Amino acid sequence: MTQLLVRDLMTQPVKTVGPTSPLREVIQLMEASHIRHVAVVEDSGRLLGLISHRDVLRSQEGSLSGALSTEQAHMNRWIEARWVMTKDVRTVYPDTPALEAALILRSHAYGCVPVVEDGRLVGMISDSDFVDYAIQTLSDPGR
Repeated sequence: MTQLLVRDLMTQPVKTVGPTSPLREVIQLMEASHIRHVAVVEDSGRLLGLISHRDVLRSQEGSLSGALSTEQAHMNRWIEARWVMTKDVRTVYPDTPALEAALILRSHAYGCVPVVEDGRLVGMISDSDFVDYAIQTLSDPGR
């Protein structure tokens, strides 16, 4: 049996924004795409950071009430992605064994890990990718 690699499970293309993208745009992208993570990249595709749904909530004044104030919604037009993103993000390569990526997700309680090649973002592997794989495998045991 061949070893399952990150490239076999990763999501691509990845939803991305630039470092000066307004937080409002990030939130809209997350909502429209039904995703919890957005990568922040340079024009060259080099990964700069990651914005999670948790990062967005942390940046919002009224996040606990579940409703954004009009003032906060207005501020989201001026807050830039680079001010909210997590820097120094743990990454993996397309040829990283999937088991290693799963252990990284679990041991650090990450929702995803960006996949890079030559410093450029090429995919994202998330807990959802592993659940999808488990569903496929369990649905077709002879696989």
